[in-house]
Amino acid sequence: MKYLIASTVLVLTTLVAFLFFGCSSGSSLISNGKSDYKIFVSAQASQPEQYAAAELQKNLEKISGCKLEITHQAGPEERLIYVGFQEIPPAVLSGLDTARFGPEEYLIRSDGKYLLIAGGGSRGTLYGVLGYLSDYLGCRWYTREVVKVPPQSTLRLSPIEERQRPAFEYREAWYREAYDTEWAVHNRLNPSIVPIPDSLGGSYITYPFVHTFYQLVPPQRYFAQHPEYFSEIDGVRQRKDAQLCLTNPEVVKVATRQVLDWIQEQPRANVFSVDQNDGEGYCTCNNCRALDEAEGSHAGSLLAFVNQIADTVAKHHPAIKLQTLAYAYTEVPPKTIRPADNLTIRLCHYNYCSAHPIEACAHHERYRERLAQWKSIAKRITIWDYFTDFAQYLMPFPNFETLKHDVKFYADQGVIGLFAQGNNVPEQGGGEFSELRAWVFAQLMWNPEQDAQALIDEFVQQVYGAAAPYLSQYIRLLHEQVQPDSVYFSIWSQPTEVNYLGLATIQKADSLFRLAHEAAAADSALAGRVELAYLPVLYTKLFFYSIGGTAYLSRQDMPQALARFNRIIEKHHIKAIGDVPETYGNLNAFLKKVTSAAIFYTDWWIVGPFENEDLKGLATAFAPERGFVPSQTYLAKNGQQVPWRKYQDLTSGYVDFSRLFSPNEHVVAYAYRSVHLEKAQTKTFGVGSNDGVRVWINGKLVLDRPVSRKAEPNQDLITVSLPQGENTILIKVDQLKRGWGFYFAEVPSDLKL
Repeated sequence: MKYLIASTVLVLTTLVAFLFFGCSSGSSLISNGKSDYKIFVSAQASQPEQYAAAELQKNLEKISGCKLEITHQAGPEERLIYVGFQEIPPAVLSGLDTARFGPEEYLIRSDGKYLLIAGGGSRGTLYGVLGYLSDYLGCRWYTREVVKVPPQSTLRLSPIEERQRPAFEYREAWYREAYDTEWAVHNRLNPSIVPIPDSLGGSYITYPFVHTFYQLVPPQRYFAQHPEYFSEIDGVRQRKDAQLCLTNPEVVKVATRQVLDWIQEQPRANVFSVDQNDGEGYCTCNNCRALDEAEGSHAGSLLAFVNQIADTVAKHHPAIKLQTLAYAYTEVPPKTIRPADNLTIRLCHYNYCSAHPIEACAHHERYRERLAQWKSIAKRITIWDYFTDFAQYLMPFPNFETLKHDVKFYADQGVIGLFAQGNNVPEQGGGEFSELRAWVFAQLMWNPEQDAQALIDEFVQQVYGAAAPYLSQYIRLLHEQVQPDSVYFSIWSQPTEVNYLGLATIQKADSLFRLAHEAAAADSALAGRVELAYLPVLYTKLFFYSIGGTAYLSRQDMPQALARFNRIIEKHHIKAIGDVPETYGNLNAFLKKVTSAAIFYTDWWIVGPFENEDLKGLATAFAPERGFVPSQTYLAKNGQQVPWRKYQDLTSGYVDFSRLFSPNEHVVAYAYRSVHLEKAQTKTFGVGSNDGVRVWINGKLVLDRPVSRKAEPNQDLITVSLPQGENTILIKVDQLKRGWGFYFAEVPSDLKL
């Protein structure tokens, strides 16, 4: 058994609809808005089952106009829909062992006269009712506002026997919209971060949620007297931003006591986390280092530590399970140490390719191997996967191929839970297609055998209505560009680093959204949904404008575009545009970057590349430093003769040397231009570079910054006095690793770094 038992109903929805709504044999459940049926639920039924009966009653009335009575008495001749297993006639339960139903497993059974919907645990019956409404009657809860309840005055009741359970016992989608309790219940998620109340069936609770080392052994409590409890790095014990000393037996004792206390304090929890802190900072004391080296992974010391806690917990609480991360430096399984039987491994798919599915992409080969290795040694694995750009929640992020295929990949691998980390935008959501992704994730986490593309198409059609064709074209426009195997983008990509946000794409997107707005104009609610879907395109235009991309958005058009952007974010209470509101997610910083955008110099003469194998190229005076002669050629790297050549690009103020020169590793290059002034004046220039940079103005070295960094505008500010007439600017940038290029712009003299 996987996700369905003795039924293929979810696959054959068309056939099911015919059986229930067509002229098949069986009783009329509701005929022309009238019914002889009642809904039976035991007076002793749990709150979730009472709620399930009420939901069935409410939605049947919405569908047919007929309100069925809820009763706690089951007369022998009455026509009944039975909700839950309690006090059900034995003939209805024939052949069933109700004690063997899993905690979310349910049965829908009918002989054409009665209907039984019941399940196990606190949520099984409720999920059965929701499954019946969704799979048979066509009800959908797409968003918090868009709910589909198809009207049908006549419903027939035909024989059926269907048993279902979810593919994953833990299902959480990290989108603000998905934490709306009513939405989460109706889409059968069981989130831990914002749990569903017990009265509605409860949730799968992980306590504490993640990164728990400093909760187990708090530095503020222990470090002063016991620095040896904490990571040793370069011979120094660390109080913060690190980990624990996992081979110290006293640390094991302290942590074990804390876990046992948690178990007493949190009786609702399904699993308790003994997790490394975020970041690195692992201990390199002699004992920890020796164990990790012997095991070929830092997971060696981690599992040895957690297993000791797990063994003690098993003796006192045999049914309790613990959980630990396989994340970043612990992603590699150890050679010989095996997880305890009561320990779940939470494997993280961190910072791999976001463009292509795990199963079909070479970038994921290492991860596939590690998952296989963990499967061979661990009894239980959950997955923490990442489906957003953490630094750019509003940036278009065409990763639907991963959404469509990776959930099923995990189910096929036998993992028991999935945390899909998306763009959880405060305060109310509003990230790029976050409602679409949340809904599709919810459906696939329950049953990953479904056609994911059909789910996406269904959502777009139902949520965007008359504007749906243009939204579908927009989605295809982005995704068609990331299909080639050579395309790669990650969960930390910048708009300047991806291939699918070029000027032509954004102009085409603008055209599609103009048509979408026109199609939605007569419906204010629909127009609002289309406007929110357009926000990432608008964000992209403003982003590129802020770094000199006047081809995306002119200075004349910027104020109107910014006003529109502000209206949308205010309407939707969007308070951050990235994962950390204080830093890269700071909305106010982005708005300031747009409103105070400098005048970027986007036209240059460039020449290179020159030698930097010894990493001394920045300080080496190559021939271009002796003066600008546009007709001259120079002996460059690999013996090639290179001339000065003109460069101009209005799509960005970033001059990307890595794209303009080959070879583009361990090299340096130059850019030159002049500025004519009608009168003498003082100017402030902003410089950003990847990596080190030197700047000469009128032949004088005014900036010498040997550094390894990722380029951002205005990383260095230069204020210089310039005479009337021609003024020359020469820039030199070296390449140490990865990117290579620079920004150069005129900025307001009062701009602060």
